[in-house]
Amino acid sequence: MADLRHWSLALILSLATGVGALLAGHAEPPGLAVLIALLGLGLIAAIRGAVGPVVAAIAIDLGVILSLHLWPSFENPPLWQDRRFCRDCLPHSLYLPVGQALLVAAWLPLVIGRWRAASPLPPLTAGLATIAAAVALGIATGLLRWQPGWPGLSLLTLFAAVNLVTVAAEEVLFRGLLQRHLLARLGAAHAWWLTAVLFGLAHLPFGTEFAAVATVAGLGYGWVAWKSGSLWPAIALHWLVNLLHFSLFSYPMLA
Repeated sequence: MADLRHWSLALILSLATGVGALLAGHAEPPGLAVLIALLGLGLIAAIRGAVGPVVAAIAIDLGVILSLHLWPSFENPPLWQDRRFCRDCLPHSLYLPVGQALLVAAWLPLVIGRWRAASPLPPLTAGLATIAAAVALGIATGLLRWQPGWPGLSLLTLFAAVNLVTVAAEEVLFRGLLQRHLLARLGAAHAWWLTAVLFGLAHLPFGTEFAAVATVAGLGYGWVAWKSGSLWPAIALHWLVNLLHFSLFSYPMLA
C-alpha cells in the first residue's frame, strides 16, 4: 500500500486534470463525478492501509465505467482513425486514453505493492509460455497471422506509450483489485482462473475468438502477478504481448 503522502500527489494531479478537462470542455460532469468517487475510495484505502472488499468492488465498477465510457466522461482525442496495418486486417483506431490515465494515476500507487507471494516461477518462463500460448491460439482461431512489418518509429512509439496506459489500467482493475480481492475470498487458484475468465469476457465485444485468446493471456498475467507477488511483472508482460502483436502479427486481427 502506498504511503499517504506519496499518493496525495497522485490525488491532486488527477483531480486537477479532471477539473481542467471539464473547464476546457473536454469532459462531462458525470465523468468528473466518477473520478472524484474513485479518488475518494482511494483516499479511504490509503488511510486504512488496505483495500477492503466493498471499496474494491465499487472501485472496479467505477473503473470499468470510466474506461469503457459507459456514460459520458472524458474526451479521448483520436491519434489515428481507421488505419489498416495490413491488407487483410480490420481497420484500427487509437485514442488518447484520458480516463484510463486518470484511473492509473488514482489507483496504481495503491495496488502496485507486493502481495504475499508463493514459490515464484521465474517471470521469464511464465512470460514466454504466455506469449507462445496466446499466439498459438490466435493463429489457430484465424485471428492472427505472422506478418512482421515496420510501422515506423513514430507509430510504434506512439502505440507503445498509449498502450502502456491502457495495459496499466486493465491490470489495476483485473489483477490489482479483482484478483487480489478474490484471493482473500476464494483462494489463490480460484482467484487466478476466475479473474482470467472475466478478463476474457471483457473482450467479448471483439468476438468469441478474441475473448478466448484474452482469457489465455489473462491466465499468464494473473500467474505472473500471483507468483511474483507484484503487479509490475504483469503490466510488463501484458504490454510486451500487445507490442509483439502490433509489430509482428496482423493487427488488430484479420478481417
